[in-house]
Amino acid sequence: MESFPAFIIDAFTERRFTGNPAAVCLIPRILEDKEYQKIAAEFNLSETAFPVPIGGITDFRTCSQFSLRWFTPTTEVPLCGHATLATSHVLFNEVGNISKEIKFDTKSGVLVVKRNENGSVQMNFPKYDITSLRFSHVENRLHGIFSEFKAPHFLWDLVQCVVPKEIVVTDVAYAAQAKKLIIVVDPETTKFELEGIRIDDAKLLELHDGSFVRGVAITLHPKSAIYQGFMNSSNEEFDYACRYFAPWVGIKEDPATGSAQCCLGPFWAKLLDKQQLYVLQAYPNRGAEFRVGIEDQRVILDGTSVTVLNGSIKLDEPKFF
Repeated sequence: MESFPAFIIDAFTERRFTGNPAAVCLIPRILEDKEYQKIAAEFNLSETAFPVPIGGITDFRTCSQFSLRWFTPTTEVPLCGHATLATSHVLFNEVGNISKEIKFDTKSGVLVVKRNENGSVQMNFPKYDITSLRFSHVENRLHGIFSEFKAPHFLWDLVQCVVPKEIVVTDVAYAAQAKKLIIVVDPETTKFELEGIRIDDAKLLELHDGSFVRGVAITLHPKSAIYQGFMNSSNEEFDYACRYFAPWVGIKEDPATGSAQCCLGPFWAKLLDKQQLYVLQAYPNRGAEFRVGIEDQRVILDGTSVTVLNGSIKLDEPKFF
């Protein structure tokens, strides 16, 4: 039996039991995909991260480049922000990695993370292109701002399944590279109303197989942030708020989704003409906050994390035939 360090980290938060939990396993060799999937299913968190040192150095403390993969309880995903932040937290703060900058080789390209002097981590992520969707019976208010294409026939049923009839949908957009749907709702929607949305994940899986949409973000730019409840404890207003659902990858709802900000950040940066955005992901009774910047066709995410659990994961000895 082999034993390796393993952690549960709350990401995009400064307080335990808020933000988004991710598991991080420091296993210095590559496993078979089915083994990664079994471990992720055992943790049963939205994502489990597996960094592996590369470049001829096998020590997690001195290595500055790692391969990195992320698994939900049911499948592998090509990009995960909160689990990348959690992995960076483990390497910098639990392992004591000596590097100021770490590179992760992933299915979404090379991701660079840097340690900030205040203890937070800056992550350099891809910026996804946004297109607006044209429905035959609804005016496309985003026409002329983003490119557009005709929405697939099933998509309006999906939108109506996600957003309750009491809340008005104003715009719908799409990030093809990430297969994420952006649903913009009434700017007068309150934080209480946004947090009150409940989805029927079984119905969503009936409506669509995940080939076009793998995740749905409900979002708004509040008309009066303080009046509607969209401010932090210091009364700083959020530029936009969101919730994120992804039953097609085994996640009914994600408390903090860095990859979603790679779509929402560019979307709201264009509409608000701002390159620096303060964001609330309004997961009920938990929530997370993001600092999102748009720089040179990349999305810069700043975040902090806290360790909730550290221990070890035990694996059977590898068999060679």
